[in-house]
Amino acid sequence: MHMRPQIQQPGWLTGLAIMVVVGLGYFAGAWLGVTQTISPDGKAIIWPPNAVALAALLLLPVRRWAWIIPVVMAAEIIADIPSFPLWAAVSFGLINLFEVFLAASLIRWFTGPRFNFDSLSRGGYFLLFGPLLAAGAAALFGAGVYRELAGERFEYLAHWQMWWFGDALGLVLLTPLLVIFARQYQGMLQTWTRKRLLELGALLLLLGVMGMVLMVTMGQKDSGHPLSLVLLLPPVLWAAARFGVAGAAALVALVAATSIAWTVHGSWALHDEDPEGAILALQQFLAVTATVGIGVGLLMGEIEAQRMRLRLFERTMESIYDAVIITDARRLDDPIIWVNDTFETLFGYSRDEVIGRHCRFLQHGEEDQKGVREIHDALRCKQPVQTLVRNYRRDGQPLWIQLSLAPVSDSHGRVTHFVGVQHDLTELKRSKDELERRVAERTKALQKANARLTQQAATDWLTGAANRRQLMRRARRELARAQLNGTPLSLLCLDLDHFKTVNDVHGHQVGDQVLKHVAYTIEENLRPTDLLARVGGEEFQVLLPDTDIEQAGEIAERIRSTLYDLEIRLNDKVVKITVSVGCAQTGRDGEDIDSLMRIGDQRLYEVKALGRDRWVTG
Repeated sequence: MHMRPQIQQPGWLTGLAIMVVVGLGYFAGAWLGVTQTISPDGKAIIWPPNAVALAALLLLPVRRWAWIIPVVMAAEIIADIPSFPLWAAVSFGLINLFEVFLAASLIRWFTGPRFNFDSLSRGGYFLLFGPLLAAGAAALFGAGVYRELAGERFEYLAHWQMWWFGDALGLVLLTPLLVIFARQYQGMLQTWTRKRLLELGALLLLLGVMGMVLMVTMGQKDSGHPLSLVLLLPPVLWAAARFGVAGAAALVALVAATSIAWTVHGSWALHDEDPEGAILALQQFLAVTATVGIGVGLLMGEIEAQRMRLRLFERTMESIYDAVIITDARRLDDPIIWVNDTFETLFGYSRDEVIGRHCRFLQHGEEDQKGVREIHDALRCKQPVQTLVRNYRRDGQPLWIQLSLAPVSDSHGRVTHFVGVQHDLTELKRSKDELERRVAERTKALQKANARLTQQAATDWLTGAANRRQLMRRARRELARAQLNGTPLSLLCLDLDHFKTVNDVHGHQVGDQVLKHVAYTIEENLRPTDLLARVGGEEFQVLLPDTDIEQAGEIAERIRSTLYDLEIRLNDKVVKITVSVGCAQTGRDGEDIDSLMRIGDQRLYEVKALGRDRWVTG
C-alpha cells in the first residue's frame, strides 16, 4: 500500500494564514461594532471584535500570540479612522489588546494550555477573567479616551459602564461560539440528525413568534418594558439543555442581533423617555441571558458526563465476574445500597432482599471468624482489608469467599462508602488436595526444568562437555582456591588436527559424531576433578586442578596417544583423528585464567608448526 507523504506547511505560511483569518474576523467585528450596533444617540451596544481576538488567543499556542498584535492594531485603525482621529484609533487598539491578552493569560493560567467550554470550572474562569475582570479593567482606559474626545461634558462613569457592558457582551456572546466551533466542529456535524434539525427548527420558530409578540407589544406606547425581554429566556434555556453551550450561545447571539437591530433602528418605545436606560437594560438582559444560558449548558454537560460515568461504573460493576456490594458508611450499621448481578447469582438473594441490610446476614450467625473480625475492625477504622470468610447462600450452602473491602472518600477526605468485592473460592477449597498435588507436581517439573536449563546453560549442546561460560566460572573458582592453598593449576588447550578434512570428505554429520567420540574419549582419560570444555568448533580445553606442568604433560600424552589409537567407525567408514596440545601452568605462565589461555594457545600453535600430533609444555 502506497501512502501519500504528508506535506507540512512552513511556519511562516501558517502564521500568515492565522494573521489573515484573525485580521479579517477582527475587522468585520470592529466594522459591525462601529457601524451596525450604534444606537440613535451614538452609544455602542456591543463590541464584537475582542471576542475574535480572545478566541484566537485561547486556541493558539502561546508562542504564536505575538502574531495577533499587528493584525488587531491594523484592523482597529482601519475600522476606526472614518469615525475617530488616529490617536484615538491607536489607543482603542492598545486597550483592546490589553483586554484580550489579560483575559487569555489568566484563563490559560488557571485552566491549562488547551482551553474549551467543557466544564463548569472552565466556563466560570472564562466569565470571571474575560467579561468581568478584563473587560471592566479595559473600560477604565477606554472611558478615559472618550473623555478626551468629548471634553468636559463627558460622564466618565456612564461611558465606563457602557464600554464594559459592550465588551463583556461581545466576549460572552461570540467567544464560546468561536472556540467550540474550532474545537468540536467535526463532532458537531456528526450529531446533527434529522430529529435534532427538526427540534432546532421548532426552537427557532418559537423564538421568532415570541420575538414578534414582544415587538408588537413593546412598540405600543406605555405598553413595553425592558423586562419583557425575559420572556425570551425559556427558548435559550431549552437550547442550553438540548444543544449545550454552543446551542445556548448561538441562540443568545441571535436574540442579541435581533434586539440590537431593533434598538438601533429606533423601534424601542422607551427611546423617547430614557434611551440610555433602555440600552443599559438591553445590555443587562443580554449579559444575564448569555451567562445563564452558557451556565445551564455547562451544567447540563457536566450532568450528562456524570451520568455517563455512572452508567460506565454500573456497566463495569455488572461485567465483573465477582460479587460486588456497596455499603453506606454514613448511615448506622453500614447498610447495603447496591449489589451487582453476580451477587444475586452467587448468593441467591435478589437486590430488594439485601438493600438496607448489614452484610452480617451472609454469615448465618457464624460471626466468630477471623475474617469477620478483620472486617469489623476495618469498618470501624475506615481502612481497607482483604480476608477470607465463610458466607452462606440463601439455601444454606457454605461459600468460601475472598473479600476485598475498600473505603471510598469524598472531596473532604471523609469515608462515605465501602466497596466489597467477593471472590468465590469454594471450588478451590473443595479441591484442596488435588490442588496441592498439582502444585507439588508442577514444582517438581519446574525443578527438573530448571535443572535442565542450568545444565544446558553450562554444557555444550553437541558433545555434552562444559561450554566456555562454565569453563570460565569454574576456572575462576579453582584459581582462587589454588592461590589460597598454594597449589598448582594447569590448563590444556587441544585442537583436532585436520578436522576440516573430516567435514569436507565425510560431511558435517559425521564430523559431529567424531566430535562426540573425541569428547567422550578425552573424558575417559581425565580425573573426576578435571573439567573438559568445548570452546570452539574442534577446539577443547581441559582444566586440571592441583596439577603442575609435568603432570599436565602426562595427561596430555595420555589423551594424545589414546586418540591416536582410536578408530571411529561411522556408516561403514573408519575415521582416524589426532590432536595437538599446548600446556600452561599458573605461576610459571601467568596468574589468571586469561594468561593461561593465551600461553596455552601459543604453545598449541608451536605444536602445529612442529607437525601436529604432539604436546608442548614450554
